[in-house]
Amino acid sequence: MNAKRKCMVGHDDDGLITSIVYAIIVIAVVCAIIIYGGALIGGFHSIKNYLLAFKHNVIDSNRKALPVA
Repeated sequence: MNAKRKCMVGHDDDGLITSIVYAIIVIAVVCAIIIYGGALIGGFHSIKNYLLAFKHNVIDSNRKALPVA
């Protein structure tokens, strides 16, 4: 901006670099939320499936009494 068109809040530049930095930060935060959210959801489901398989294979399989010959 030139001297005749001074911004009311006191900034003398157009803020292009600041806008680019803010855009990069916002994109990085959104990507981090997507990545870590997916990792947490995937981790939860894998642990849940592991526990269900353990229950099916170990706990439920041992409930039937074995016939004695």
